[in-house]
Amino acid sequence: MIQKHKLLLCDEHPSDCSFEMKNYSAGATVHNEDTNTNYLIFCLAGHARITGTLFHDEILCAGEVMFVPRGSECSGTALSDVTLLVHKFNNTVCQHEKCILAYLYSHRHVRSKIYCCKLTVPKSLQILISGIISYLTDEMHDNYLWKLKHKELIWGFTRYYDAEELQSFFHPMTDEQVPFRNLVLTHYRKANNTEELAELCGYGVHTFRRIFKNEFGVSVYRWLIQKRAEHIKYRLSMSYIPLSDIINEFNFSSAQHFNSFCKQYLGDTPGNLRKENDTSTK
Repeated sequence: MIQKHKLLLCDEHPSDCSFEMKNYSAGATVHNEDTNTNYLIFCLAGHARITGTLFHDEILCAGEVMFVPRGSECSGTALSDVTLLVHKFNNTVCQHEKCILAYLYSHRHVRSKIYCCKLTVPKSLQILISGIISYLTDEMHDNYLWKLKHKELIWGFTRYYDAEELQSFFHPMTDEQVPFRNLVLTHYRKANNTEELAELCGYGVHTFRRIFKNEFGVSVYRWLIQKRAEHIKYRLSMSYIPLSDIINEFNFSSAQHFNSFCKQYLGDTPGNLRKENDTSTK
């Protein structure tokens, strides 16, 4: 059991880190396909409007970086021709590697008043990013290099931003206490109920309920309902997705069942929620 715990404390491998250049023409819309990883999105040129489960209609401009945590769905629309550097990483608390979570926990006494999903990139970090772009352009890179660049990038974050800024920026990650929260956030999308989530996380149901309540402060059932509502609200914000597709995706037995859920947990019918969102974005 002790050995297993050690493995959970350091599960970042070179293959978990990657960098990729993305170019989009004005008007293009994209979505994050992998919600089981963290994203740092550096805007190199142009600007885009990004909406996710944690923020709505944020404008990302050249010279800024945005953080999209794992478990969060998001979509973006290019408001002009846009060039992005997208960094994916999936590390947990690892004192030996000095990852960002180790830094955040060592400064947990610093409390940020607000959550901010983007920062302005200082010149020194822009130079580091330029070096990464050169490796991509020349196709001179591999997984081990990306792991080194990830560490260098995180080192830069901890030197060029103060602790309060980083607590605000990486706030969603500080809830991923290893190993229990990490397991829950990894598996909850595949679970339909408490029993299934407990099994996926490797716990008996009664033990799982007790630990979950201590860690999250609410019951498993209430938390799963809240997460389901968040994802449905995000789907409703994308007007091109038919309501019938959302009903099927979230396994509602009927349109009436879907309407009742939205009224109870989102405050209105799916149609009205979609109209309200369309009005607010005009």
